[in-house]
Amino acid sequence: MKQTNILVVGSINMDLIVYGVPKIPKFGESIACGSYHYATGGKGANQAYAAALQGANVSMVGRIGDDTNGHTIEMELKKVGIDTTFVVTDQEAQTGLAPIMVDEEGKYFSLTVLGANNHLIADDVMKAIAAKDYDMVLMQLEMPLETVYRTYEIAKENNIPVFLDAGPAMNIPLDRLKGIYIISPNEAETEALTGISIDSEEQAFKAAKQLYKRVNPKFVILKMGSRGAYVYDGIEGKMYASFKVDAVDSTGAGDTFNATLAIKLCQGYPMEMSIKSAQAAAAICVSRNGAQSSIPDAEEVQVFLNEINRSANLN
Repeated sequence: MKQTNILVVGSINMDLIVYGVPKIPKFGESIACGSYHYATGGKGANQAYAAALQGANVSMVGRIGDDTNGHTIEMELKKVGIDTTFVVTDQEAQTGLAPIMVDEEGKYFSLTVLGANNHLIADDVMKAIAAKDYDMVLMQLEMPLETVYRTYEIAKENNIPVFLDAGPAMNIPLDRLKGIYIISPNEAETEALTGISIDSEEQAFKAAKQLYKRVNPKFVILKMGSRGAYVYDGIEGKMYASFKVDAVDSTGAGDTFNATLAIKLCQGYPMEMSIKSAQAAAAICVSRNGAQSSIPDAEEVQVFLNEINRSANLN
């Protein structure tokens, strides 16, 4: 099986992760939390990291500041074999920063200071696409919206399928993304895009159908947290239940899911098998603290799936 070539276009951040957050405070309120640490992150960098650990050849397009955070993140990406040739060191902006607040159940909310990510432009993407052949482009919304649109248009001109992780949550015009290969929002992002809260399979079908009509992708894939993933192909929808694990931190789980899914689809696996691998990778991710530090490699995912299959056969 040939190695998959993936181009990831998107954000590069340093994460400040705070654990033991009891509630979301009101303005003017201070609350005591448990602990914190810094971790390399950003939705783009997380997906690049996950794709590399799943065995893909990964190139990253993004921007960092000429600062300690930026240099640290670039070094971490290189450690797992990611080509950072197209990561621009921006002399006019700081590296992005994301304070992430995690509660006792592993659920989180975050803030994002875009910094250099907000300077990412289509020309950065064009240089990367001109330099290599890619099987798929992964991108997110933590960058200028015009760059999102132009990335899809440039990839389409070069016959490269594009997988959009529609996060962070925002309501954006979707007309210029028509024909995209996959659009994949989580629960909050789905509600922002459609106005529909996907708290049931019926609601997931309504939201997926709306997105399909507006974007006409190959697939709409709704990430529904601990409940699983809902896949709609324009004809029928199917819910794939997630694996049950003890969740401690869901940071980076969606990025891990998307990257793993993309790799498996590029390798020619059917959707059902690809989804299961992606869910296994995400399940391992949520059972650990951190973003990139919690992402499993391909061997860990296979061991997890083998154990699931063994347990199912015993029962």
